[in-house]
Amino acid sequence: MGNHGIVFNVSQITLTDSERGRLRELHFGEAKRAHYEVNSKVVEVYDKMQAKSLPCVMMIGISKPLTRQQGDALNAQRTKVANLAASAFGGAAGTVGGLAGPAGSVAAGTVVTAGVRSYVNDALPAYHAGDVIVSIQAQVNGGIGPQRSSESLIIKT
Repeated sequence: MGNHGIVFNVSQITLTDSERGRLRELHFGEAKRAHYEVNSKVVEVYDKMQAKSLPCVMMIGISKPLTRQQGDALNAQRTKVANLAASAFGGAAGTVGGLAGPAGSVAAGTVVTAGVRSYVNDALPAYHAGDVIVSIQAQVNGGIGPQRSSESLIIKT
């Protein structure tokens, strides 16, 4: 169980390069109709790891469909992140804009704040009741040291 009471079904697999071709045979029943999309993302993450002869440990977490309350809680976090980023960048721009006088400071801060908030809101996903969250993590030990990669996707209702 994760934050906000979101329950995940987690599968862990360890595979080597010789087994890569069999990744397409995995079936993620929790993903229902989006099974192929999840499968493709698992292959993409494995390929990104470039594990070669080293074993790669992968964990695939697929959530139960989100409730409305869980979606609202995740969206509230999204809004908080957008506001924090906008405040930070807006304040910095206001300081730089202050070189043009007080009006320049306010104008620069306002423009940057709105732009950053819009950018972050577009970059972060919005969640809805029934959406399913998929988290894929991979790790390879050896070579230059441990390597990790993670990806996530949202299966929209």
